[in-house]
Amino acid sequence: MKIEKRRFAEKALTYLLVGSQMDGIKFESKVSAISLTFTHYDRREDDAFVLTIETAWTVYDKEPYSYPSSEEEVPSNTEKQHFEHIWNIKRQKIVDIQLSDVSPHLIILFESGSILFVNGHDPNYECWQLGDHFAGGSCDWLLVATPGNDIAVWSPQHFQ
Repeated sequence: MKIEKRRFAEKALTYLLVGSQMDGIKFESKVSAISLTFTHYDRREDDAFVLTIETAWTVYDKEPYSYPSSEEEVPSNTEKQHFEHIWNIKRQKIVDIQLSDVSPHLIILFESGSILFVNGHDPNYECWQLGDHFAGGSCDWLLVATPGNDIAVWSPQHFQ
């Protein structure tokens, strides 16, 4: 992933998610897929975004010594454990967000110190996507962790 792409994606993710709260969950038809809704209650425009995860993910209580580098390294959880992780971060505000250096692993820090980690590495498939069109928005925003350690960003022209 080129550093310029990563920086632009992090800028977009920060704009879209920092200050929002995770307040919705949908279990997708694929067994491992899940969608999380993040809402900004303090602004009218661009207020809701959906993160669809189609890869391994986990929630850490605090920052780990190191993050996984691939799907196989992400701690394995049962569906019940995944739900408990989500329950524990519900309605907490996001205070920071970043992408890993090499792969677009998504790292979301919540006000409690908990961290949602979403794997961003797969040679063949998209790992996650975040956009406003899933939430009935204006369809201006879409970020996708694409195969081969890359990220694609679609944003309004005015966003630099």
